[in-house]
Formats: sequence, structure tokens, C-alpha cells
Amino acid sequence: MTAPNLEAGLPAASRGLPPHRRASARAAAVRCQICRAKTTPGLDLGHQPVGDLLLSPSELNRPETLYPMRLHHCPDCGLTQLGFTVNPRIVYKNFPFLSGTTLTATRHLQALAENLVARVALGPDSFAVDVGSNDGTLLKGYIPHGVRFLGVDPAGDPVRIANAAGIPTLHAFFDAETAERIREEHGAADAISAAGCFAHIADLAGLMTGVRRLLAPRGIFATDSQYWLDTAQKLHYDNVFHQHLRYYSLKPLARLFSQYEMEIFDVERSEVYGGSIAVFAGHRGAHPISSRIEELEAVESAAGLYRDEFHDRFRGAVERKKRTLFDAVYRHVSAGRRVVGVGAPAKASTVCNSCRLGPEMVCYITEVNPLRIGKRLPGVHIPIVDEKRMFEDSPPPDAAVLFSWNYADEIIPKLRQRGFTGEVILP
Repeated sequence: MTAPNLEAGLPAASRGLPPHRRASARAAAVRCQICRAKTTPGLDLGHQPVGDLLLSPSELNRPETLYPMRLHHCPDCGLTQLGFTVNPRIVYKNFPFLSGTTLTATRHLQALAENLVARVALGPDSFAVDVGSNDGTLLKGYIPHGVRFLGVDPAGDPVRIANAAGIPTLHAFFDAETAERIREEHGAADAISAAGCFAHIADLAGLMTGVRRLLAPRGIFATDSQYWLDTAQKLHYDNVFHQHLRYYSLKPLARLFSQYEMEIFDVERSEVYGGSIAVFAGHRGAHPISSRIEELEAVESAAGLYRDEFHDRFRGAVERKKRTLFDAVYRHVSAGRRVVGVGAPAKASTVCNSCRLGPEMVCYITEVNPLRIGKRLPGVHIPIVDEKRMFEDSPPPDAAVLFSWNYADEIIPKLRQRGFTGEVILP
């Protein structure tokens, strides 16, 4: 019986690699998503499933589609990106991520809303839009100030949750057409935010055109993304996943905004998510330029962030880190001890599929997000269970891999308070 073609009908650019290639055939050059220059290949994590396409028990015997997961670096504008883009309609068909599942994430997102309130003096006469608004966590930060707001998100479950909670949210991809629709119905936006999703949107031209058209003359567009410098220096290779198409730093972001007659006027770094960068931009000439721009440019230059040697060191160090994690888990398993996982975000899929950690190594992964509980991690098929399981098991687990390490300061004390005495392994 022939296996079904799960990619039938997809655009050619969103299909997986062919099963074989003639020796004489050359792979097409991967172009930079910002400046269209030819890129240089970097860290290769192999072919992997989409990390957030969790499997139900009935799907375990069906074929899974694996996509290339390799970083590419642009020698011109400096962008680091994935070399392959999965069709967004596949990625966000059943998207199980919820922004407000941890106190850390909630505080961080709502702090950005408060930041914009202060910068633009937002109030009852103002209008704000959050792109990739998910369950509305960031937008709730505007409520105490009486700001009119609207969320936009392509993922059905989070949108339903937001609207049910009284957070008006449009179920759509944000692009130029969506922006025109919003402007016609609500007017220009004094503040637009894209927190945690600015690097995920495949239609970058549509996103930027839409922002430029929707943003009021002295409005602010604020983005918050994982910072490539931190990701590389701290070896956070698990931040590489198919939703995360681009890995931003200041130089390529400045190039991007300039292409749309906009400019970055301020930037802030944060330790959240292992290192993030908040960028504040507006129409060209609308805001005074902060000295922090030049300071961060100097930091990136001193680190050699855009040099080939930097990327080569990162690639080698990641391979060693992957082996260290496998050895740490195998040490327990080979001695007859039980290992579980904590947190099943997309990064857990990247780690487990890269390091060959299946259910024979990690018994299960605990979660608090109801959209993930009862599913299996794609590729490796590790069960995802309610977090209470690890505290009810007898005997209890001997070790836990904290896949949600970006919330370690919040999660580890809770594990200890609830009685977990085993080793906590950070991937």
C-alpha cells in the first residue's frame, strides 16, 4: 500500500527535499530573506518534523514529513536564517503554543505593552495592534490604560481562547491586505507590536508593508525576538526550529527597516528566553536615535558576530553540547534510573530529534499547557503528560531534562517545593 503524499498541493518551495538527486545536479542557492544575497550554510540539525505539530495517539502509525533544519548566514546584511521554509499553513494548522502559561512570559509580554504606553503616551484615544497575539497575554497589559486594541493571529485555538476571554482578535495572517482592512475599520495604529513572532512570519515583505501602512506618522513598531548573539554565544541550538525562520541581530534588522523607509531608533536587551532583543522603530525621521544603537553595533562588531569563524566555532561547540546531553541522560538510563522531561515546546523536539532521545531514554515529558497534554512529541514520539504525573509516580523519576530551560528560575523552585529531589539536567 502506497503511503499518502502529505505534501500534495503545496507550493514547490514548501515541499521536502526529493528522495534522491543526480550526481550532476546542483542544489539551488539559498537567498537571504532580507537582501536576497547568496547565503553560506552553517549548523545542520538534519531533517526534522515541525516541532509544534504534536501527534495524537491515532497519528502515531502515519507517515511523518521531515524538513531540512539548517542555518544559513548572509555575508552581505548579516542575517542568520533557516535555509528552508515550511508552508505556514502547515505550521499553524494546529498550533499548541499559549503565551500565558508561565508568569515569566506573562510579565515580559505585558512589560512591552507598558513600555509602549509610556513611549507613545497611549490612552483611551489610542489604538494598538499586536501581531501574533496568540491568547492575548500582551494585549491584556493595555487594559488598565483604556487603550483600544486588536490582536491578529493565524492559529485557531489561541484565537478562540483570546476572544472567549474578551480580547478582540482577528484570525488571520498579518500582511498588507490585513493591515488595510484594520486601518479601514479602526484607523491608524499608534503602536504595533510583534513579540516572539517577528522572526516566524514567512511573508516578510507583506508584514513590513502592512506595518508601514498601518502605523500612524509618529507611531512605534516594537518587536521582541530571541537575539542571535545570545543564542550563538550561549549555544542555544534548540532555539532553531521550523517556526523560527530568522535569527535576528541589529545589523540585518537595520537593513530590513531601511528597505521600507523606516528606522530603528532604540533597542533594549533582556535575559528572557535566554537572551532577547526588543527593537523600537518608526517612520524615517519620526523619532530621535538613541545612543544604544551605536553601543550595540560596537558589541556585535567586537564579538565578530558576522565573521565565518564565529559561525564555525558555534557549529563545533553545538556538536559537543549535543553529545554532552546524550551522555548525561544515558548515564542514568544505563544504570537503570528513570529520566523524564519538563516542558514540551518546539525546542524539546529540536533537542530530542537532534540528540536521538526517544521514549527509551526519556520516559515522558510533563506539561501544563492543555493543548499539549495527551499528545506525543513528533519524530521521537515521547508521551506528553500532565505535570502532576512526575510527583505521583512511585518510584519517582531520578532525573529531569528541563526542556523549558528559559523558565528555569521559575520552574526549578516549584519542582523542589513539590518534592522532586532528582537531578535537573539543562539541555
